[in-house]
Amino acid sequence: MDDILKEIADLRKVVGNSSRQVEALTDLYEIIPVKHAMPKTTKWTAWPDLLLFLVSQIQERRPVSILDVGSGATTVWMANALRHFEIPGTIVSIDHDKDFGDATAATLKRQGLDTYAQVRIAPLVEVDIKGERWRWYDPTQIEDVESCDMAVIDGPPGFLQPLSRYPALPMLESKINGDARIFMDDASRPDELEIVERWRREYPDWSSDFIEHEKGTAVLRRSR
Repeated sequence: MDDILKEIADLRKVVGNSSRQVEALTDLYEIIPVKHAMPKTTKWTAWPDLLLFLVSQIQERRPVSILDVGSGATTVWMANALRHFEIPGTIVSIDHDKDFGDATAATLKRQGLDTYAQVRIAPLVEVDIKGERWRWYDPTQIEDVESCDMAVIDGPPGFLQPLSRYPALPMLESKINGDARIFMDDASRPDELEIVERWRREYPDWSSDFIEHEKGTAVLRRSR
């Protein structure tokens, strides 16, 4: 209980008096009664409303292969969800920041979740997408990832380049199952809004929805 109260206090410092986020965080702990300190919510991390939504998606859809682009709170909460709902799934999380990725891996190990999720350090490298050069995670780190039921896009950081997360769909489309879902955080930002519009133009087989989370969430799926 002390950990929950401390996290709520920290959350209030980040988001002010957002009762919606406090309620989402409380609901998370009620659904998954974790016994360890969880990654703190900051302006750089996924906020509780998105985390709660991802946990509910795991409960409902029971994915067995999840790709997490940008490690952190999403990795730890989703791994807890797999264990709590007794889903024989695995998460591959990639991160370009070794210190941050190592911290997430240490949290997973401390909570006994390293059989459900692994963190791979994937430095940002130059990749070619339809003749354009982009900086994205080293593709060799996910060569063995395939048939994903779910993908979460929360990186690279937007300050690294314009439309920083655009490469996600071009680089991952072949690894995503037909009825899978892709969730992108920060979808209210101008760059992310433009990214989704560009994806819809260039990949007409994909449709998108927008969820009014605090930072906005884009949900992509292949059109039927």
